[in-house]
Amino acid sequence: MASNWDESDESDCDLMSLPKCSEEPLLPSEGVVIERMVENGILIDVQVQHAMMASSRDLALWPLPKGLGIPCLASSALTLPWWKYADERGALLPSHYETVQIMQLMQMEKNVKVLLVGPRGNWWTELILRLGASEIHIIEADEERREFLQENWKERGLDIVALNLDCHVEFHGVERVKISEIEAGGESWDRILVTGACQELPRRLLRRLSHRGVGVVSVGPEGASMIRAVTPDEEGGLHVESVTMWAADELDPRTFRSISGTPSNGGLSDLQLRAEIGEGCRENSWIGLGDHSLRDRAGPVRLLEAMDQLWVSMGIGTDSNDLDVVMADRLFRMGNVMQNIGMFDYAAEHFGASFNLRPSAESATMIGWTFGIRGDEEEAMAWCRRAIECDSQLGDPWNDIGALLLANRKVEEAMSWFRAAINTERSLSPGHPWSNMARAHLMQRNTRAAFFAAQQAIVHMPDDVELLMLLEELGSDLC
Repeated sequence: MASNWDESDESDCDLMSLPKCSEEPLLPSEGVVIERMVENGILIDVQVQHAMMASSRDLALWPLPKGLGIPCLASSALTLPWWKYADERGALLPSHYETVQIMQLMQMEKNVKVLLVGPRGNWWTELILRLGASEIHIIEADEERREFLQENWKERGLDIVALNLDCHVEFHGVERVKISEIEAGGESWDRILVTGACQELPRRLLRRLSHRGVGVVSVGPEGASMIRAVTPDEEGGLHVESVTMWAADELDPRTFRSISGTPSNGGLSDLQLRAEIGEGCRENSWIGLGDHSLRDRAGPVRLLEAMDQLWVSMGIGTDSNDLDVVMADRLFRMGNVMQNIGMFDYAAEHFGASFNLRPSAESATMIGWTFGIRGDEEEAMAWCRRAIECDSQLGDPWNDIGALLLANRKVEEAMSWFRAAINTERSLSPGHPWSNMARAHLMQRNTRAAFFAAQQAIVHMPDDVELLMLLEELGSDLC
């Protein structure tokens, strides 16, 4: 008979005795996402809530290729393309979370005149319309994108909505915001929103805010800019408040030069970039999405840094050009982010969408983990079983089943699953089954075996404080 740490296969593990899945977590509707933000205290402005419920992110997305269906993809936390070239600046729609943040910062009122620089599709324009604007001037530097926005606005009947709400909407090129001409003409706005990251605060433009105006601008390097809320002060200057980080892409350099009046020649316009890449070499927008879908986040610096670390640490990326593989990978990674910030329902839904699109042991395991966190042990076991059925060589579901059994003090049975986990080919967390095996041995008062298992665990988890303390304690007992 093998010792408690000798190699053994999974023959002692009765997979067929485990329950089968009864729940298929998939992405919720946009309405549910908005309701959750209200419940969690993220969305506190009733007018913004009503505007978001009346609009639809889904209708603003660039169409998915035929044959690929991802139910409620617009409800995901991914940033998604409204334009056919997803790798261009401003070509992605922010998620509901970022959108709520920005719209609440705008402090919209009835009958205000709004300047929107870098529209990122028509969704935010529609929201501003529904929030009571009487006049909206939209600045899109690229002519092709601007024409698309105008056509899409009419196709979706938003021109009729604007007419019914008594709002005048105009689409302009960069020449509309030449700051010297604006200053000479004395024009002003009640709200100014600049969505692309600016090299520096465009103060000359923001001085064109009306007395009770509000400006929201992203300032700083691409990927690490800061949202600045700007209001005029009583002395004729500007009061600038730093709100939070926003990993926004850079504003088109032509537009920045125009609104700031700077002679800087840095950076290429989207049109120049497109010419350099060559349109004939471009893949479908959704393939070009890449990691951009994960990056355009608003939040504290530590949260953005944690997300970066998570994406790097997962190491499950794919170089595939198959769109279902690409999107399954992005949904999986975003599910991991949601899980690590405590949004377990939303995490399970992202993992579920990933699994539904491209079944994998990794996504099934993470679904099981989220069910376990929520206290649904039966469904957690069921999804671990499903993960093993997808690929028996991923160690994590074997370990997770053992951990659930150990929590119920089924020690011998749990140890069989830990041994199976240890002997698989790969694992997202290879130290965990060894650590759990050490705890199982301790429950059996087998100190020497526990010390050996803890030694193996520390190889994979050298910074685990609890494990280090356990090793020190066990080592003292064995002396």
